[in-house]
Amino acid sequence: MPLKRVRIHYRRFFRGGDPAISDPLSVAVASALSHKVEGTELDADVRLRTCQDVDYGSVILNGRFRAANGDVYGELVRFDPETNIPLLVQNSASAAELEIREAVKPNDAEVLQGMTFFMIRKDHVLVVEQGLTNPIFERYLRWLLCEQTPVAHRNTRMPLIPKLFLDEEVDGLRDVKMVRLRPAPLQAGRFPFGEARTELHSRDLEPTTDVLGILKAANFDTAVIEDIMRQHGAAVELNLSVTLKAGRSTLKMQGEEAVALLRNVPEDDLIVIGEGIRKNRGVLERLSEQVDIERKGNILVRKDAWDALRKAAASYRNAGLIE
Repeated sequence: MPLKRVRIHYRRFFRGGDPAISDPLSVAVASALSHKVEGTELDADVRLRTCQDVDYGSVILNGRFRAANGDVYGELVRFDPETNIPLLVQNSASAAELEIREAVKPNDAEVLQGMTFFMIRKDHVLVVEQGLTNPIFERYLRWLLCEQTPVAHRNTRMPLIPKLFLDEEVDGLRDVKMVRLRPAPLQAGRFPFGEARTELHSRDLEPTTDVLGILKAANFDTAVIEDIMRQHGAAVELNLSVTLKAGRSTLKMQGEEAVALLRNVPEDDLIVIGEGIRKNRGVLERLSEQVDIERKGNILVRKDAWDALRKAAASYRNAGLIE
């Protein structure tokens, strides 16, 4: 089978001061899969694992596997039920999950709106994202643990955060006074000008900071910038500083506020200035790596994706970065 190069991202469930669950996240998700609704376990009926996201249609925990060591593997699929193209169909052999098929997409219609393959070990989460973003994953976990099942103690956000905000470093974020966003320069050769601009947000690209989008929001005439970039092969750089002011005083954010503010910003673009933090920039492990996963058409092969996540977890464990 052909291969597709993807990135494995590391995130961790952030408990904060009043966590919604007392067990590790992997235990909570496994418990939710064993929960019965009108006598039927969630694990046995895909309909019970289908969340109607108010913004993105159906989000389905389709494939799932609970390993003997407690790890939980999943295949999360976002699907637009309004389309008539049978890309996700009922498996004739079982009601436990849907079958994903290749299908012709007339007029380039996006039928399968996104996928995420994940592995949860305790509170550690390894993810291969294919167009299904971290906020959607968080909302699904909230629905699964807080609404569809009574696993969580209360209905609240289930934040999954990057390595930058691991617990031992949140202490150093107690008096954050400034956040700087410094994305890599946007090169002319990498920016699709004109009508092809929408390709910048293709599911096959890594999440990046929309530099021209920020400049446009600040009322820069981005058409002029694009013209200069095109004519001279120029790059555009952005260095954005964010501070909070109350009169003449600079307000300091608490650790949990900084986590909520920055959890979806690409780590490589961030500089966080506070006690014990700035000096650490550049030595924090990003905990992401590129791997090649088998694909069938444009769809990643589930078993190969899960195997890549297992190998990544073993690598991080051997390096002493996760349990």
